[in-house]
Amino acid sequence: MAQTDAKQDLVNHGDRRAARVAVIGAGAAGLAAARELKKEGHAVVVFEQSSEVGGVWVYDERVETDKLGNHHESESDGTKIKVHSSVYASVRTNLPREVMGYASFPFTRSFGGDKRRFCGHEEVRAYLDAYADFHDLRTLVRTKTKVLKCEPLSPTDADYLKAPPGYDHKRWGPRWGVTFAENTDDTETLSPDTLNPKATTTSIFDAVVVCNGHYSTPRVPNYPHQETWPGLQMHSHDYRRPEHNLFGGKKVVVLGNGASGEDLSLEIAGVAREVILAARGWAESAETTRETAKNTYPRTLKRSGGITKLHPTEHSVTFENGVEETDVDVVIYATGYAVTFPFFLAHEEGRDGALVEAPKPEKEIPSVRDNRVAPLWEHVFPPHSAPSLSFVGLPWKVVPFPQFEVQSRWIALALSGAVALPGRDKMLRFAEAQIHLDETNDAQPRHHHRMGDAQFGYNDRLLNWCGEPGMAAWRAEMYRETGTRKRKVPTAYRDPPGVGEKWGDETARVAARTEAADLGFVNEPLDDEAF
Repeated sequence: MAQTDAKQDLVNHGDRRAARVAVIGAGAAGLAAARELKKEGHAVVVFEQSSEVGGVWVYDERVETDKLGNHHESESDGTKIKVHSSVYASVRTNLPREVMGYASFPFTRSFGGDKRRFCGHEEVRAYLDAYADFHDLRTLVRTKTKVLKCEPLSPTDADYLKAPPGYDHKRWGPRWGVTFAENTDDTETLSPDTLNPKATTTSIFDAVVVCNGHYSTPRVPNYPHQETWPGLQMHSHDYRRPEHNLFGGKKVVVLGNGASGEDLSLEIAGVAREVILAARGWAESAETTRETAKNTYPRTLKRSGGITKLHPTEHSVTFENGVEETDVDVVIYATGYAVTFPFFLAHEEGRDGALVEAPKPEKEIPSVRDNRVAPLWEHVFPPHSAPSLSFVGLPWKVVPFPQFEVQSRWIALALSGAVALPGRDKMLRFAEAQIHLDETNDAQPRHHHRMGDAQFGYNDRLLNWCGEPGMAAWRAEMYRETGTRKRKVPTAYRDPPGVGEKWGDETARVAARTEAADLGFVNEPLDDEAF
């Protein structure tokens, strides 16, 4: 994907302002946004629908009744709920803790007792709690408060009379009406009664920063005869552990070879009769068939191309290479999640009296097509409403936490006027050019926000616009070395090296710990460090 000119001029305004900002979500992105906005002097309110901070890293043992996530489990009183967590019990990070850490709060020691470099979800959750406490963010967060509606206001609305004198709509973008419900259950989707206007509150904000995360609404591919296939189909969203009643002695297909697909297939292989890890476009090669002491899949696991068909009355699945596997008991879709912004939808009453959701037509709000949010300037600002509307955390295949801080810093400075954005026409032309480039290269819309190695140039570009130097080189080095290690030993890349050996990213690891010490933070020996 083409990039913008890193030589964009910075404009420091003398009339810096403090905006009233709503942040939607108190996960890793929302906490980073709260920190940067607070640091810049803005008045911040963070809306979090659950009872605690941490977002996707807050483990929930419960799963939904409908294993494909199409419906929600019902409580005894008929209330519909949705389980937001997609974390499984044994999940470990697929990046070392040092590179995962926010730049302002190094992750070079244990916060929850798990001292592995590739730690589990409880350790990451403890780290996020510590980050919130270190930056004194909890007083900004309104937990058990769900944002139901977020709407741009017109300069002619009465609420604009409450704006600061001389408020410049053209410069700052629209103000926003944010409607929310308090004391919500941490997993509910809100019943129609909750949407009663008497039970909600609307507040006016100068800006909204969207940090709602994208790991709760499963994406499930459609196949012929999927609805009548007799086996169990489920999304990885509802996987917690390799339960014998679901997988023991059975033949299981796991579709998707991302981090979750790899992890689930290896774990289930310990109890299943056979596991087939399938992925679109996968094919045998010398690299994938090579066996080494550290790179041998369990005998019960094999690889395959993607699924093309589920047979209507038989436990059979056909794959891309034409091979048909029979006696398949379970298909698990480790196929990712949908990017959704339900608060940008208006709740309207349908003909049957039920509440339905209708898209809002305002051009200030970008559209979502197959996980591509557009138009956006640099994956953050919608041209028609910047800087008063922004998004943190849309890029994927990235190191997320430090990028969240970089994006949030840029947003905070743009909202104060310390940094100027290009004109709206320029931002729109660039955003449209990015979409045209995708289409020219036959890139799928869902890959629009994918970065990989490009993330480091992107991060540095945003930091430069903030008047700061780029990130330390050790971050890119550690990321790339981890990728190389994963490709070489996919079943053991998280494990420490052998006795007397060192990590392949030893130089970067030492640099990370040196940086933390220079910043005044404590480093701690980890269980799997080798010197």
